[in-house]
Amino acid sequence: MNQTLEEQCAPSITEVPSESLPGCLFVSTSLATWTTANPEQFARDFQINDTVYRRLDPEYYAWLRSRMSLAKKAATAGQLDAAAFEDLRVRFNRVHEWAVEHFGEGRLLEAVRAIRAAEYVPPRAEDDGPRVPAPLPRRSAGGHVSPDAIAMVDAISERALSLGWRRERLYGTGGKGSLDPRCGLVCSLKPGDRIGEVTAQSIEIILPSPSKVRHRFYNPDVEQPWIKRIAPEPQKVENS
Repeated sequence: MNQTLEEQCAPSITEVPSESLPGCLFVSTSLATWTTANPEQFARDFQINDTVYRRLDPEYYAWLRSRMSLAKKAATAGQLDAAAFEDLRVRFNRVHEWAVEHFGEGRLLEAVRAIRAAEYVPPRAEDDGPRVPAPLPRRSAGGHVSPDAIAMVDAISERALSLGWRRERLYGTGGKGSLDPRCGLVCSLKPGDRIGEVTAQSIEIILPSPSKVRHRFYNPDVEQPWIKRIAPEPQKVENS
């Protein structure tokens, strides 16, 4: 690998000086970071609300880096909003700066060479139901779920979860085609699509040029403004 990490990830933006960060950093798959003065009291993975954090190590850094490469490709192809990618880039560069400072460039380069991103198991969220599978590429009746589709969903997942979306609605739990409710948003994204507005009720999918038709992936777990519930009429009591 001829280029250094700095050259491959340039331009680099550091929000917090590396010397101000402690010796242990926890990072979510959406690149949110969390630190503590007592890291020994926490497991490798732990969850705060809907966000799961993992203690950063060279292998996890390499996996996050591979996800950023997919996000960059999606942004270049116009499948990922530029502002969303910029936010991810700034977050990753902060993680990158910390990792170089604490692990050294040599260890990180070894991890990048060795990582098999499709086989790596990232931190997983838990809810009141069963554990949700990691958002890795999988097959459906319509074919292979592309890494670009998963990268697009990764970019908006934190916002969607904060609005009340369940993780399985985004990434799916299986299913046999895009019409199967178990497939999730990733199965509804085709090559050239991009994600637009994200609300609690729906996520906008914008089709590629020249049509640029917009349609919505609806959240079945919340009330929708176009559904009107009709209360049953009270039963009449007849006099005997």
